[in-house]
Amino acid sequence: MKNNCKQRRQFLVMAAGLLAASVVPAWAAGVSGEVKALEGVAWRNDQPLKLGDPIMLGDHLRTGADSKLVVRLGGDVYLLRANGSLQLENKGLVLGSLRLLSGALLAVFAKSNKQIITPTVTAGIRGTGLYVEASEQSTYFCLCYGEVELMPMHQRSQQFRFKANHHKAHTLDAKGGVEKSPLRNHNDDELAILEALAGRKPHALAG
Repeated sequence: MKNNCKQRRQFLVMAAGLLAASVVPAWAAGVSGEVKALEGVAWRNDQPLKLGDPIMLGDHLRTGADSKLVVRLGGDVYLLRANGSLQLENKGLVLGSLRLLSGALLAVFAKSNKQIITPTVTAGIRGTGLYVEASEQSTYFCLCYGEVELMPMHQRSQQFRFKANHHKAHTLDAKGGVEKSPLRNHNDDELAILEALAGRKPHALAG
């Protein structure tokens, strides 16, 4: 477990170093987003990705086994872990939702209204840091900081609104059940580096 945490941090430190070498943000140059770091293999619309490739609204991103992909899109930064599948769904000229079909996503968001959709839940987010693991059976959702509204996919009448300054995690099953869960597979250092990649100061996480 310690080795995995160390490897994740080394990977993100590398990504932060690449940001320091970027003079003009990708979206300021007329590109919606950019690959900021890549370990292993990943695809955009079934085409292999490499460091620095553009990422556009409507793209479908996938990662292979033992792979990680960091993407900056506007004021948001996403870390898609191994065997992940993420659809960037546009709403007009802006990103409307991220559809996480499988895998795990760590993300930090600028202040705006977006949704994350998994097979079992829809989450409305506003300037938030979060971590999600998605499968057909359940969704692990950690609100690292910020505010979120969770709507179980098969129980639309139920809505759960949460606020957090420091990691509030739940698991939502396919039947609409919700239960508290412990923190897993992400940490504050990773969130701070993603915020730095977005050009923001790290969120003041409570101890």
